[in-house]
Amino acid sequence: MRVFLGLALLLTAVTAQSAERLHLLIPAGPGGGLDSTARALGNALQAADLRSPVSYENMTGGGGGRAMAHFIETAPRQQETLLVNSTPLIVRSLQGLFPHSHHDVIPVAGLIAEFGAFVVRADSPIDSWTAFLTQLRADPAGVNVGGGSVRGSLDHIVLALALSGAGMDPRRVRYLPYDAGGKAMLALLGGEADVLSTGVGEALGYVRSGDVRILATTAPDRLPNLPDVPTLTELGVAFTFANWRGVFAAPGTPPDAVRQMEADVRAATDTDSWRQALQRYGWSPLGLYGEAFARYLDAQEIQLESTLVELGFISR
Repeated sequence: MRVFLGLALLLTAVTAQSAERLHLLIPAGPGGGLDSTARALGNALQAADLRSPVSYENMTGGGGGRAMAHFIETAPRQQETLLVNSTPLIVRSLQGLFPHSHHDVIPVAGLIAEFGAFVVRADSPIDSWTAFLTQLRADPAGVNVGGGSVRGSLDHIVLALALSGAGMDPRRVRYLPYDAGGKAMLALLGGEADVLSTGVGEALGYVRSGDVRILATTAPDRLPNLPDVPTLTELGVAFTFANWRGVFAAPGTPPDAVRQMEADVRAATDTDSWRQALQRYGWSPLGLYGEAFARYLDAQEIQLESTLVELGFISR
């Protein structure tokens, strides 16, 4: 009887340990916003003893399509995995760059909203948003604007919307696409790109180190950690935009498991570890879970489809 009881307790312990594991699949290379979001979430989950161990996998390719396809096609093996993703998931699905969309996975949590930023090297002769526009008007093809995603995706769209709001034709501007924000920042620092369209969080560390300057952000108001950086709105461009980042469960994941993931993520975002990450990267909390996150995604899909059609990136 004691042997049976001991074996049962051992099996229970092993099962409990297995249930606490979590794998985070990141559809981009190291160093960018998706990678930072995943690792900040994993750190918060482990710091609060909600999930342990937490493992990470960076899977690049196809502008995020390779990771999305892998997640869906291997769904039975991904029941303890969360896919980290962001607004480009909707953009690329609308463009038909890969066959899957947010409707094919299970929304668990919308974690953060990150505003766009237009960044130059610290020693750049482009010293303001106005100077950037002046140089573009004089020679649109003479300024290389980089971004951490392919043409027609988020960094490019934010650039296009900002320039459209300033009365310029964004299609005349030379856009250089890079695979994730880390590579795009290296291109800026190395002089390959003159200006970078990126997220505030991806630039903040380089601002603090004195390597870059931010000309303007797409926030509605000046950000607390960038009080000297103007918004496009105050510079006369009526445009605001935030890129969400969130996590998704694989199709077929049992509802109880999805609810537990949601509860764990919700608890993780109420930790000092997570709050410190928000401060460090300049992220704004989004705080949408389950059905509320799903409705938010559906609404953004409608908004972005209209924008993409207007800019000529897709046709109806």
